[in-house]
Amino acid sequence: MKTFLIFALLFLEHSPRLFTETQSRDMGCVAVVSIISEEQRRNAPGATDYPDIREIAPRWAAIVGDRISGESGQSMEVVRTAIWDAVDREQASVRDIANPKAYVDQRMTTCLALMRADLERATTPQ
Repeated sequence: MKTFLIFALLFLEHSPRLFTETQSRDMGCVAVVSIISEEQRRNAPGATDYPDIREIAPRWAAIVGDRISGESGQSMEVVRTAIWDAVDREQASVRDIANPKAYVDQRMTTCLALMRADLERATTPQ
């Protein structure tokens, strides 16, 4: 058993990471805007504190998913699963903190800027 554990730890230490830090950040932001977009669809309290992203959030999610799949060599299924995992992490992040609104405000500020930049690049002729 001890040999197996050592082998497993060595394998994990030397196995390639699926996603870069930037890709993980972008998937986390897709998760955040997806959550807010869904809350806006449901007219959830506080969701209107942010710009209406119900139509553009899915478009951005597709752009990010395609880009990360291409960059990482991972299938879209793997990328989608990673985004769903990021949704779970984001939801868990606000469960037990004193000021979840401040956390979401900060995340949305960062993520909206990334989303706008990506959408602008996607609509600008190359």
